[in-house]
Amino acid sequence: MEKPTAKFFLILFLLSFCVWLGAATVRTTSGGKLIQFGTIEFKHNIELSVERSLYNTIAEYSIITMAMYPLVICSAAGYLATTRRTFRQHGWLLMSALLLFIFVPVEVYGMYLDWKLIGLNYWGDWPIEEFRKAFLVRLTAFSGLPFIATLSYYTIIILVVWQPMKKKPEPIL
Repeated sequence: MEKPTAKFFLILFLLSFCVWLGAATVRTTSGGKLIQFGTIEFKHNIELSVERSLYNTIAEYSIITMAMYPLVICSAAGYLATTRRTFRQHGWLLMSALLLFIFVPVEVYGMYLDWKLIGLNYWGDWPIEEFRKAFLVRLTAFSGLPFIATLSYYTIIILVVWQPMKKKPEPIL
């Protein structure tokens, strides 16, 4: 049985994680509509109004991810600090925590790069070339590391549902 504070942090984590991961997924798919598959070249048949709308979507969902990510990290840390579950008996919890916390520097730097797109979108009337430059910097900043991070976040969901490496309590004789 979990403590009430652990339950609170767990519910807060689940809600913020779902919102954050959903917003990050929408942001990524919107960015994917701008470039040709498998390359970092922009599609040539996109109208400027549609491209500007996609940058607006990316900026809006970047704001959501920037607001939710600190809540995800703090609630996860709060849960780990207050839960009665131990890493020794619940290996899936250790694996999930490692997958979440190992990519904190990547996410923080990604937020820093997203701030440029948000600024271009909301402060001033910037030409489309500035958006393209900022988007390419965000896209190529870590090579494939943000994609690996996203796969890790979806792996966390699988680990929590499946719960591998869970030790059974030893029977008392």
